[in-house]
Amino acid sequence: MDTNSDIVTITLNPAIDQTVFLDRLHVGSVNRTSHHHRQPGGKGVNVSSMLGGYGIASIATGFLGKENPRLFNELFKNKGIRDEFVWIPGETRTGIKIVDQASNETTDINFPGLAPSFPDLQQFEKKLRKLVKPGRWFVVAGSLPTGISLDFFEEILALIKSGGGKIAADTSGEALKIAIDSGADLIKPNHHELAEYLGHDLPDFPSQVAAATRLQKEKVPHVILSLGSEGALFLTPEKALMAAAPPVKVVSTVGAGDSILAGYLAGLTTGRNASDRAKLATVFAWCALEDVRRQLPSQAEIQKRQSRIKVQPLSKLNS
Repeated sequence: MDTNSDIVTITLNPAIDQTVFLDRLHVGSVNRTSHHHRQPGGKGVNVSSMLGGYGIASIATGFLGKENPRLFNELFKNKGIRDEFVWIPGETRTGIKIVDQASNETTDINFPGLAPSFPDLQQFEKKLRKLVKPGRWFVVAGSLPTGISLDFFEEILALIKSGGGKIAADTSGEALKIAIDSGADLIKPNHHELAEYLGHDLPDFPSQVAAATRLQKEKVPHVILSLGSEGALFLTPEKALMAAAPPVKVVSTVGAGDSILAGYLAGLTTGRNASDRAKLATVFAWCALEDVRRQLPSQAEIQKRQSRIKVQPLSKLNS
């Protein structure tokens, strides 16, 4: 595994994902699980985990609780992830994912998480400053915990950009707006998050394509627009593509979007062309949908799956 990582993931509000599977969710009643799974999570942590499964080491930073470190320490060791987290008093929050297997819908219950103190923020900024170098990708992903202001978030992005780093932002709301205005190099919104950023509805596929295309041409070099089961748009300086996997037996949607981002960055940092990046990103998401553990198969199986990804130029879809 390559230990000279070109990718740093920043997860300011990580979680332990407790995924609970029910035959059917009965609201207001007693529900009994058919099975469950527990693993370290948070959007940036998920990206690091998937990269590690592909053989690409990464550096992970943010804030973690000192009182429940085991799952994270095991993940870092097993996936070649360099731990640069600031460990603070308390427990890392648990995020509960309830999978209704009858409807294939997932209900998220997200806890607020730990609140870093001012000295914690200073320690994080000191770590980050040492990690920034020209050309290195920084994945800034997920929600902001209590105690971290949008001003501090903006300072983080400015620090990365001033040192020549590249920003891949996977967030929403005001944080997404700040990321774009700060010069993000890659974003991965879904069409709801894109509409929220623009301040108006995007009611159909043509309006979503037009909005994402304009954003890519004017502000962000790489835009991945997630379209759920329909696939994703990959708008890049080279090409505009639509990619989709064959029908997938969905076990859990948790982490699928993070996996798209991980696959795309894996392609970027290994010199793949636009089409191959879209295929690899789609395969990563496919694997996450089929396995709650977000495990990648062998390299041979990944290559086989890449050959089954349907990639079309956007111009062909619009004709």
